Amino acid sequence: MEPHEQPWVRLPLDGAFNVRELGGYPTANGDRTKFGRFLRSDSLCRLSAYDVKFLHDYGVRAVVDLRDPSEVADAPNVELGKDVVCVNIPLLGFNAAQIEALRAQFDEKTFSMETVYRHIIENYEGVRACFRFLADAPEGCVLFHCAVGKDRTGILAMLLLSLAGVDKWDVIANYVQTWSNLMRDQAFSEEWYDAARSDFREGMMSGPEIIEYAYNIVEEEYGGVESYLLGCGVPDEDAAAVRQRLL
Repeated sequence: MEPHEQPWVRLPLDGAFNVRELGGYPTANGDRTKFGRFLRSDSLCRLSAYDVKFLHDYGVRAVVDLRDPSEVADAPNVELGKDVVCVNIPLLGFNAAQIEALRAQFDEKTFSMETVYRHIIENYEGVRACFRFLADAPEGCVLFHCAVGKDRTGILAMLLLSLAGVDKWDVIANYVQTWSNLMRDQAFSEEWYDAARSDFREGMMSGPEIIEYAYNIVEEEYGGVESYLLGCGVPDEDAAAVRQRLL
């Protein structure tokens, strides 16, 4: 069996460290999410030639870049192939590197990553655009990503897994894997252990409490993922098409 034909949890790539499956999770109706349908990832700007071939052979035929356009311009993705459809749908609404712009709107005591996650969840236009694209994406695997594959990517992964009927604790487990994956990146690891970068560690830790906070917003304030998506303006047929792709 060729490497790309195997059901990986985390794909063994050279230039991206947080590329992983949404497949293999049990669902409420006794089914499980399919491998090879959705990958969540960090930026694709450092892919090697091996990585490009691996992802293309794996079946990636669509890429959703959730970064701000300025982030895309600063660190453009490596092209995976002429037959791969790529779309940029900003899910945060501003450059993640300029998070101080959002911090300035809040008192220091009330600002936190929870503020950012609520901001993402309330970006109804961005969520609606994502599901519109995913509903009609080319046959094959869809890869979605932001800069490190934690916040924007984490929220979209949470919505997709929840829509498929994956339970809360598997959704959380999927999220918390990010930090350990990124520690394989030498540059990330060096910043993490830099004693002067407490701000970096605070923003980059993928603890369970932050994604649980986001999950509970969708469940308690919107009545579940289906109601949330409907409130975002996602038609039932788009949600059904995305669910079908997962199962």
